[in-house]
Amino acid sequence: MESIHTDPVAPVLLGLTVITLLALLGRHIAKRLNQPSVLGELAFGMLIGNIGYWIGSDLISVLRESGAVFNAINLSLDAGVTLEQALKITLGDELADEMLPILSSSQGGKITDVIQIIDSFSRIGLLFLLFAVGLNSSTIELQASAKSAFRVAMIGVIAPFVFGIGVMQLLAPQAHWTTNLLVAIALCATSIGISARVFHDLNQDNTEVARVVLSAAVIDDVLGLVLMAIGIDAVSRGSLDMTSIVYSIIQAAMFLASIYLLVPRIIRAVIKHLHHLDLWEAELFIAFLMLTSLSWLADFVGLSAIVGAFAAGLILSNHEFNYWMKECDLENRECRLDHEIREQIRPFEAVFAPIFFVLMGMQVKLEVFLDQEIVLLASALTIVAIVGKMISGLGAERHLSRSAIGAGMVPRGEVALIMAAIGKGLGVLGPSLFSAVVIMTVVTTLVGPALLKWRLTSADVNT
Repeated sequence: MESIHTDPVAPVLLGLTVITLLALLGRHIAKRLNQPSVLGELAFGMLIGNIGYWIGSDLISVLRESGAVFNAINLSLDAGVTLEQALKITLGDELADEMLPILSSSQGGKITDVIQIIDSFSRIGLLFLLFAVGLNSSTIELQASAKSAFRVAMIGVIAPFVFGIGVMQLLAPQAHWTTNLLVAIALCATSIGISARVFHDLNQDNTEVARVVLSAAVIDDVLGLVLMAIGIDAVSRGSLDMTSIVYSIIQAAMFLASIYLLVPRIIRAVIKHLHHLDLWEAELFIAFLMLTSLSWLADFVGLSAIVGAFAAGLILSNHEFNYWMKECDLENRECRLDHEIREQIRPFEAVFAPIFFVLMGMQVKLEVFLDQEIVLLASALTIVAIVGKMISGLGAERHLSRSAIGAGMVPRGEVALIMAAIGKGLGVLGPSLFSAVVIMTVVTTLVGPALLKWRLTSADVNT
């Protein structure tokens, strides 16, 4: 008999404990193998998710279909249909028959509550992650290698996008055009953190090659987020026309430009009233308010919340806050606001972001790879993902190692996973395609750093 004194948050705490432990173990093993932490988190999520499903865990069974299950529950409440009917609409007959007994049981409500709360934690972690990416991406540094970086970024977006559409048309001709669009968009992004770590480990952070790669990766992510906004708009409208594309681009550009021009002024006004606080308190509160307010604002104007999170970090990463020291009467202290904010935000990112990647791993269905067509599709997507980024190096200046730059653009990392998760949540990417995109991400994240290390150590790229 369940105790009446049981805290309702206890199951959530247990779930967070298990997921955090999985993330910790995954990180530990990944570091031991000299691999990015995200791979360990994904791998342990995939392992536990599939084992839990095979042994009949109700919680994990629902978790693997959480997006569609929540859509079914909302449909049932909004449209007045039965839960069974809603599940069959969103999941199909076979999965609906599997989910209905679990959701209708005495524990069904508790299971969905736990999953929904943990999913919310993972989304918060996602915002912290994109905020941290923005903090590590200075617009001043972007300007230093702007021409080469822009050419590399444009090729690095256009080539994988076109190749991705081609692969989907060839190997999955029955797929809806919105599915093809989101898969192609998922191929476009580049992971800033993974390539940056390779340059750092080889003491080549300040080379021109590193600046071009990291600047192009930032531009790639911005373009990828704009494409994602276009894709989400296309899915919601059910159509794609030039007017909506232009509108989405203008909308994103106006959003980024307006907050870039206005938010620093707002920060200055706020600082005048915070100089009695300790510096670390003011920095932390301003950073958190920037993250939450701009994420909400981006969602409010029709963009994704992660666009706002990235923009918040990008603004705070600039070295234009020297007046902070004067307002706080700390003229004798070195002005390193962006560094201190990164250090204060890092614990939040380190704790919450892995929840997202472990959950993504749990939703990868390994059984879909028993289908040869899915294996072929995943392999083809991986190949064009690598080739599309390698040829982006052709946009760099001739005196630079174009192969090293192309290799630095290969890792997909977190941004591709974010796009895959959004596609799955929208019901556009089914389990098979979602798993194929995750596998593509894992392989490129493994291959990219290896290629980059090889090119950096075998060529004179220290220009």
